[in-house]
Amino acid sequence: MKYIGNKTRLLDFIYDSVILEKLPNEGIFCDIFSGTGSVGYFFKTKNYQIISNDFMTYSFVMQKSMIELNQQPIFGGIKEIILTDSNLIEDVLSYLNNLKGKKGYAFENYCPSGKSKRQYFTDENGMMIDAIREEIQSWKHKELITESEYYYLLASLINAADHIANMSGTYGAYLKIWRSVALKKIKLLPIEIYDNKKENKVFQQDANELITSISGDILYLDPPYNSRQYAPNFHVLESIAVWDKQELKGKTGLRNYDDQKSMYSQKSNALTAFEDLIEKANFKNIVLSYNNEGIIPPENIREILSKKGELTIYDTTYRRFRTERDHENRKYKDVGDKTTEYLYIVKT
Repeated sequence: MKYIGNKTRLLDFIYDSVILEKLPNEGIFCDIFSGTGSVGYFFKTKNYQIISNDFMTYSFVMQKSMIELNQQPIFGGIKEIILTDSNLIEDVLSYLNNLKGKKGYAFENYCPSGKSKRQYFTDENGMMIDAIREEIQSWKHKELITESEYYYLLASLINAADHIANMSGTYGAYLKIWRSVALKKIKLLPIEIYDNKKENKVFQQDANELITSISGDILYLDPPYNSRQYAPNFHVLESIAVWDKQELKGKTGLRNYDDQKSMYSQKSNALTAFEDLIEKANFKNIVLSYNNEGIIPPENIREILSKKGELTIYDTTYRRFRTERDHENRKYKDVGDKTTEYLYIVKT
């Protein structure tokens, strides 16, 4: 998934240069601002027990499969519908991929021929999203699938929809011309599941509230670092995940996200929220990932973390998250379009 602040490219640095050198190589690892879930999944494969959290629903859906599940679901309740169990997951996904499209909520709100004339998906893909999403919801309503199976199928749909969406980096805007991948037919694929043989837990809560009820060995913090709120930038995926069929507003079809605004993306609240989170944290080690363009000043970060314990700081340079492709008129913020990521390590 294309994502603001995605740490996939930094995972080897975080693990090889920091975790192995400074922190325990087992125990409870908490990713409390999980986003795509890539950090939690990575450390799940390193055999930590994972606590994962994010208050966006599409993120929660992804975590329910990637983090919480240790075994592929079996879909025993819909064998009679699928009419085969030779390789049931692939059969279920194939069944969904071959449904007849229908003109529903996604078509009307995210397709050029729909009532809103938006261009996030082709008409065909929008109709397929409607058909697949309604079928998954119907199976859940009829109790033909378990909760785990429901989230697994929904995660596969969110991944598939994101892959063929007609946007460059986020859903803050759609493209006026079609990306080549957006013209391909949507296809649900299996979710990769790793069994770490541990009871991993997933939450959908405000981080500053959840922190009071959890504890462990490593608390990994990757909070929003600038004023770009996640809710309006990934609203299409949120609509697919929640499926509450809100009346959307504006050219880009925004959802109401009044209750999903992060304090960490507000200059007036970020520092206070961060200080509160660190003060309440009951973890033996804290790892904060925050870059040089963050709205919390580094001197404040150092001051707050130093009060909690012994502080060590690492840094690495990498390419900035982009919301548009390279072209001759692209204006880079600095030479090479690089940013510096700081890793603050605290032994509490």
